[in-house]
Amino acid sequence: MFDTTKMNAADALLEAQKIAFAPIVFQCARLLRDWGIFELLQNNKNGLSLEDISKKLDISMYIVQILCESGFSMGALKLNDDIYTITKIGYFLQNDEMTRVNMDYNHDVNYKGIFYLDEALKTRKPTGLHKTFSKDEDTIYPILTKLPKEAKDSWFNFDHFYSDAAFVDLIKIMSKKGIKNLLEPGGNTGKWSIALTKASPETKITILDHQGQIDIAMNNAKANDVEQKVKGIAIDLLDHSIPFPKDYDGVWMSQFLDCFPPKDIIELLIRSRDSLTEDGRVYIVEPFWDKQSHEIGSYCLINTSPYFTALANGTSKMYRASEMEKFVHEAGLEVEEEINGLGFGHTLMICKKSNNIL
Repeated sequence: MFDTTKMNAADALLEAQKIAFAPIVFQCARLLRDWGIFELLQNNKNGLSLEDISKKLDISMYIVQILCESGFSMGALKLNDDIYTITKIGYFLQNDEMTRVNMDYNHDVNYKGIFYLDEALKTRKPTGLHKTFSKDEDTIYPILTKLPKEAKDSWFNFDHFYSDAAFVDLIKIMSKKGIKNLLEPGGNTGKWSIALTKASPETKITILDHQGQIDIAMNNAKANDVEQKVKGIAIDLLDHSIPFPKDYDGVWMSQFLDCFPPKDIIELLIRSRDSLTEDGRVYIVEPFWDKQSHEIGSYCLINTSPYFTALANGTSKMYRASEMEKFVHEAGLEVEEEINGLGFGHTLMICKKSNNIL
């Protein structure tokens, strides 16, 4: 991560101000992107004056001045002789898919709710969810399909962007396992189930999730002609008195366990272990922040955790691989194999039943 130990006082003070003004800078960067200023300057390599930008985009000089000056301060725009040009930072804000997905997710899903982070941290309840999307739900998951369109689209785009990046590698790995019956708690829209059953014709998958997600997953399975190989069971995954169905060759949990606090993770892993055949395996896929090849990945993952506090459930976070290994052990499992560097930094943990159940 960013090493500040050799930074002088003036530079450190500037970085502190960047943090202090971060919410304002974020919104200005978003509008520079969404209102076409970045794109216009990208298409005019020699740069444009405020007047030219105002005329070409038909927006007021006041708007252009406010946004471009902020863009200059954040390093996204360069100003020379009253002419603005776009920088590499501005280029990535405009064009990079990861940056776009992250920005939309933070604006549409998190921005208003994260205001209540202090209360959520103190109460261990998703206060931001209650203040912005639902007063009644304990977690965001049952209402994902009912969120306002912008929030729903941005949430699923964020989730799928990171999970889909690892799909190619994971499909290659899992299609060679010869799994006949796979259980998928938290199957969401059925994307994984559909992809794997298409690549591995002998595999059948049972999704466990809320009824809303099951309905969407089944519709998607039918649309992809795999409805005979994918079925869904509506279940409250956090009611640990309800056992998972039995005799599965594998249990698949991708970007799922980070949605829960340690106590629930261990209970979910115990129920997964109990659903396995004797030679079955639990497959855990997570982007652990201590397994990233670049600090960009660690930074994004660490700063996703406050979403879980304020909006998702008030209790979970993005975990380190070392933490997950402890949960696995406490659930009577052991890590048999760990494959890192999948997609944008996912890890596949393959776990078998332990001979030393606690």
